[in-house]
Amino acid sequence: MQNNRLDPTLIHFILVEPIYEGNVGAIARIMNNFGFVNLRIVGSIPSKNDFYLAMHSEHILSDAQVFDDLASAVEDLDRVIAFSRRLGKQKPIDLDPPAMASYIADIPHLKIGLVFGRETYGLTDEEAGLCELRCHIPANPTFPSINLAQAVAIAAWELYRLPIDQTSESTDMAAKGAELVKLHDYMLEVMTSSGFFRDHESTNWDVFLTRLLATMNPTQETIWRLRQMFNRWHVLVTGKGIGYERDFQE
Repeated sequence: MQNNRLDPTLIHFILVEPIYEGNVGAIARIMNNFGFVNLRIVGSIPSKNDFYLAMHSEHILSDAQVFDDLASAVEDLDRVIAFSRRLGKQKPIDLDPPAMASYIADIPHLKIGLVFGRETYGLTDEEAGLCELRCHIPANPTFPSINLAQAVAIAAWELYRLPIDQTSESTDMAAKGAELVKLHDYMLEVMTSSGFFRDHESTNWDVFLTRLLATMNPTQETIWRLRQMFNRWHVLVTGKGIGYERDFQE
């Protein structure tokens, strides 16, 4: 089977405090099976048993980056997707594994983080909040918890099996993560300054805008138009602009 055009060096598999011996080594082997090389670990360095299970993939463990916390592990990435088995009103799911792969195929020029939580209790709410989108692997509802290494295998396989012609070749590329953060903050600033928020909000607008922008994958032109629109809204409500610049990034 021919591999797709995704640059595997732009895909980062991030494990948050893995605790069981063998999972990390098995993940290194899985990553090597499908051509991925970037492993990030929040917490401790893998044990010797991990190296034993990483048959012919020890280089991935040796080169793994270790971080003190998830915030540090994702700060240089453009999009971050958390894998979660939890469902609920406060834990919305944006993607399943095939949709996750298709989403990444549309933005092949960006640095992507795939985050996997602890084997025992997954990600904390704060950690999940650092990830713009969530991916859920459907499973038996009476036993939905999938082994960490197996979850990584599903994600890696879905990316690897993308058809050769599915990755985007558009010259109108989606904006990088830093630009989405700037737009998100600008929109919140306009909403706050113009009196949009009520005393008791039923919607977490911060989270809503983060997920909206990540789902949209706006281009630089779209970002400019949104900033223009929000500034005009602020003028209509308050009588003055809040300022913006047309600062396209090369």
